[in-house]
Amino acid sequence: MQIETIKQDDGSQLIRINGDMDSQGCSELQPEFDQLVSGESLFDTTISLAGVDFLDSSGIGAIVFLFKRLKAQGKSLSLIDVHGQPMEIIKLLRIDSAISVDAAQSTG
Repeated sequence: MQIETIKQDDGSQLIRINGDMDSQGCSELQPEFDQLVSGESLFDTTISLAGVDFLDSSGIGAIVFLFKRLKAQGKSLSLIDVHGQPMEIIKLLRIDSAISVDAAQSTG
């Protein structure tokens, strides 16, 4: 799994994830999320799931963990470039009712 964190000009941060957000992938992702919420200053955060083709309960748990920690500090979390199976599971579990979710732009 590859994780890239990019500080944005508006003071927020973008996290790009490439790889499956399953148990194995999230074991690599969780320390990154822990570090994001352990600092003094938290940022509004956007996660790009363009490179994520599979999401299971471990991935949902990691996203919800980050959402709850950010929200407790008055910060927001949004998901962008969500497509395929990850979008299906997010809609099925109604995660999109709590977290802003934007679908991937189709290139057709």
